[in-house]
Amino acid sequence: MSENQLKLQYLLEQLTNNQISRTEFNELFTLVNRGEYEEDIKAVLIEGLRNEPLPVAMEQERLNTVLNSIITTSQVQEQVEAPVRHMIFWKRMKAVAAIVLLVGAGIWFGVIRNTPKEVVTNDKKTTLTKDVAPGGNKAILTLGDNSTIVLDNAANGQLAQEGTTNVMKSKDGMIAYSPTGGAGRGAVSWNTLTTPRGGQYQLVLPDGSKVWLNAASSIKFPSLFTGNERKVEMTGEVYFEVAKNAKQPFKVTIPGGAAVEVLGTHFNVNAYDDEETVKTTLLEGKVIVKLGAESRKSEVGGQKSEQSVVLKPGEQAVLAEAHSPFTTHHSPFTIDHSPDLDQVMAWKNGLFHFENVDIKTVMRQISRWYDVEVEYKGAISNEPLIIEIPRNTNLSDVLKVLETTTALKLKVEGKKVIVM
Repeated sequence: MSENQLKLQYLLEQLTNNQISRTEFNELFTLVNRGEYEEDIKAVLIEGLRNEPLPVAMEQERLNTVLNSIITTSQVQEQVEAPVRHMIFWKRMKAVAAIVLLVGAGIWFGVIRNTPKEVVTNDKKTTLTKDVAPGGNKAILTLGDNSTIVLDNAANGQLAQEGTTNVMKSKDGMIAYSPTGGAGRGAVSWNTLTTPRGGQYQLVLPDGSKVWLNAASSIKFPSLFTGNERKVEMTGEVYFEVAKNAKQPFKVTIPGGAAVEVLGTHFNVNAYDDEETVKTTLLEGKVIVKLGAESRKSEVGGQKSEQSVVLKPGEQAVLAEAHSPFTTHHSPFTIDHSPDLDQVMAWKNGLFHFENVDIKTVMRQISRWYDVEVEYKGAISNEPLIIEIPRNTNLSDVLKVLETTTALKLKVEGKKVIVM
């Protein structure tokens, strides 16, 4: 092996054995991201597949499929002019089996570098009559008088004035509410920022708190925070970085009647209607998640009681049956003390990141981000998946990865993805 190949082999072994240091990890990422060592990386991984003992969970048939896909996909690439690079970065591997799937998907060494209409992998054909671009910065702002502004078409600069607050759009596409400090220029009004399927947006609230909205989400907020609390309402998935203000606690009302109360902290709330649970994940600070006075209550001796839980950094509160009435006296919350924070925050960091989730969980995110409908045909396996793909990837490339790393066939018909 060359010096580069030996170095890569060492770094990959450190990674798969969970012994890689931060410095080594950064070095490995740099080597992969440069693109000039693709052939070295391919040689190291293929050699490792041939010599490494086969994991118990990996069938010989899957290994053969993966090795054949490397050869077939490489042959397809050689025939494509002006290939477009799609380097898909994997952050964590826990076993050689993950490396095997990684190679089959063409993920460390950039096999997925083109968007042909047909790609044949181990006698499997994926036909895409029309590709679907990823989502982007799209949102609609509804002002206090119910007028609306389509933000993706709006010019930069001041968009409106709500009472004593200027509504500004910055060059990077972010909306910011900036109080002027004046008085007597109108009452406080409630505004709503809404992202469509295939959209995302960032907002700075009047108190300086930063908010990120995922696709198909919304946040309702006042043009100026007054009184003894800062209150907002949300749907979908939103990440908050709340400005500290001990005299004015921040409260987020979540669909289904739950609420999150904080003074200043970083947290993510996933409350989509098509998910079975509402998940609140704390990254920094301290929050109280509760079913309060305006929410569903439990009946205990004829009295309605508030139910709450306090989260520490790195913990997640899971509210089951989030979109149906809650009637028992037991706590509705389950606490996950070690959630996968990379998976929780992947959307904000521009990634699809899945570890040990089923295909339907994956497809719900894909459906929202690419604004496509998903239809299932036949018996669909619940085999757990391990996948990481940049969210700025075209739908066709995402589906190629899914087909290569599963036993599924995916077909695109217009704005519908059929999973078989």
